[in-house]
Amino acid sequence: MPQHAECLSWITLLETRDRLIEQLRHDVPSAWRDLIRDFLDDVRAIPGPLPPGALLLLLADLARELDRLAARESAAQRSQLLAAFDLRSASELTGDALCCHFEDALQQWCNRLEPGALIPEVQTHRIADYIDRHFAEPITLERLSKLSGCCSRQLSRAFRSSMRMSIREYLQAARIDQAVARLRQGDKVESVLATVGWRGRKNFFRHFKNRMGTTPAQYRDSWMTAPRHLDRSQRSPRLPQSVRS
Repeated sequence: MPQHAECLSWITLLETRDRLIEQLRHDVPSAWRDLIRDFLDDVRAIPGPLPPGALLLLLADLARELDRLAARESAAQRSQLLAAFDLRSASELTGDALCCHFEDALQQWCNRLEPGALIPEVQTHRIADYIDRHFAEPITLERLSKLSGCCSRQLSRAFRSSMRMSIREYLQAARIDQAVARLRQGDKVESVLATVGWRGRKNFFRHFKNRMGTTPAQYRDSWMTAPRHLDRSQRSPRLPQSVRS
């Protein structure tokens, strides 16, 4: 491979690595392995050899970042991916073998990763992901605390700091967003209440109107009766941007 093309491939790979690290910081741990596998596939797809030792350094940086995300415990207590990667033995491997070696170390590290070890930044997104998937179920702070491995006060503080809202406010917003989607399908208000897991009709109406500017029934009727030739933004009040985007 010409030297110029080799340098371009390396720069592209570095940019891809930086985007991956940003995703890891804001995604839930259950998605980490798939994200990293996709990145390693990109590495394998680069034609020709990378600069000597470059791939090893790149993967070592990735391992350090993952160790940082799981660094709530002391270094003596947690399982370190960088140590499992074993830089000395890995330095003798070819590019493809190095990627396989990293995947094996990552698999073992993830299997030993305790939820409570994750730093608050990651804990917050993990809890938000759980709420997004289980919004219709009864969700208590006690349940979320057990899931995160943090005490209730610590989890609440970390969540508000990262999301700029409380856990309760996030749950309410998630349920209202789902209610809006059901109302747009023509569902009755009482049916929507049961579907999204909201208890208390008056309370739901108050929060829905605060968020959407109209009552649930008025919103549904406005959406269903507006002229069909109008686009979505003209047919109904604009749905606020999701707090999870």
